[in-house]
Amino acid sequence: MYNQCSPAERLSRNQKKRQGTLDSFLRALQWLTWLFPEWTENKSVWRGHPRALRAVLTLLALFYVGLPVAFYLCPWIRRAAVFLPFLDWPLQTLSKPEYYGLNCTRHFFVETSPGIFLGVWHVPPSGSCWTSLFSDSRPVVLYLHGSAESRSAPYRRSMYKVLSGEPLRAHVITFDYRGFGDSTWVSPTANTLEEDAAGMYSWLQKRVPTSRIVVWGHSMGSGIAARLAKRPGVSLAVVFEAPFTSIADATRTFPLSFFHRRLPLFETFCSERTRHPDTNLDTLDIIGDIQDPLLILHAADDSMVWSEQGRRLWERAVQVRSPHLHRPVFVEFNKRFKCGHRNIHKVPHLSATVADFLQSIEEHKKREMCGE
Repeated sequence: MYNQCSPAERLSRNQKKRQGTLDSFLRALQWLTWLFPEWTENKSVWRGHPRALRAVLTLLALFYVGLPVAFYLCPWIRRAAVFLPFLDWPLQTLSKPEYYGLNCTRHFFVETSPGIFLGVWHVPPSGSCWTSLFSDSRPVVLYLHGSAESRSAPYRRSMYKVLSGEPLRAHVITFDYRGFGDSTWVSPTANTLEEDAAGMYSWLQKRVPTSRIVVWGHSMGSGIAARLAKRPGVSLAVVFEAPFTSIADATRTFPLSFFHRRLPLFETFCSERTRHPDTNLDTLDIIGDIQDPLLILHAADDSMVWSEQGRRLWERAVQVRSPHLHRPVFVEFNKRFKCGHRNIHKVPHLSATVADFLQSIEEHKKREMCGE
C-alpha cells in the first residue's frame, strides 16, 4: 500500500517531533542535576575550590554517574542510546535518491501497520531502470540497516551499489524503520523494529517468490534479520554483515561505552540492562532456529563489534544446524581492506563472494534432490 501524502509534509512533521525529543533530552539532563543537590547547594563541599573546578566535577559526576543511572532507570533514554534514531544530520532529501547517484531508484512509502508508514527505496540491478517491479529473475535483497542515520548514509548507499552491480546484479529494497529517516516518527523498540522488518517482508513476499529473497542485516539489522529468519523457508538466504552476538555483548566493545565500561557497575547498569525487551536483540540465543542458508561477513579490523562475535555466531550455527542443511559460511575480510564496521563494501570481490554463496545454495539443492 502506497501513501500519497507529500514527502515535504511528512519530513516537516518528523522534524518537529525530533526537536521535541531533543528538548526532552535537555530537560532530562537538568533533572539529573537535581539528583545531587548537595553538589551545587552545599558550600562546604566546594569551599576553597574555584568555580571552574566545580563545573568540571559536576560534569564528571553527570557523565560517570548520571548517564548510567539514567540509562538504567529511563526506558526512552535507553532506547535512544541503543538505536540512535536521532543521529541523522544533516537531514537528507530521501524523496530524491538520484541526488545520491542512485539513478532509476524508486522512492515510495509502505504502510506496514495502521498509521505506520515506512520510507522505501527500490534500487534496481545496474544497467536497468525500473519498468515493471521485479519482472526479471534476479535476487532481491531486503536490506535491514543498523542503528543511527537513515538509508541514505554514504556507506549504506555504497553497499546498495555493490549489491546491485556485477556480478550479483540484485534488486535492493532498503527502508527506514519507524523513527528513522522519513518514516513515521515513533520511538522504536526491538519489537517495533522486528514488526517493521516483517511488514516489509510481507509486502515483498506478495511480489517476489521466497526463492529470490535474500534477507541482509548490517550490525543492529543482523539482530532484526535473525528474528525475521526464525521461520523456516523465509528466504533464499540470510546474510549477517558485521553482526553482534547480542546488544549486551556489543556494549562491551562499542566505542561510546569506552569510558563507562571500566566502572564497577557497568554490567548491571548498562550491559545487562539492554536485555530488557525494549532493546534486547540476542542473535546467539536464536541462531539455532534459523534454517535458511546463512552467510556471515565480518572485517578483521572492526573495532566497534569485534569479529570474534561474528565467529561465535558461525560456530554456534554450525554446531546446532542439521547436517542435511546448507552449512553456514563465515568470511572474515583482511585488515588490508580497511573496512572497519561500516565499510565492507570496499572489498573488491564482495559481490562475487555473495554470488558464489548463492550459487553454492543452488548446487546444494541439486545434491539433495539427487540424494547425495
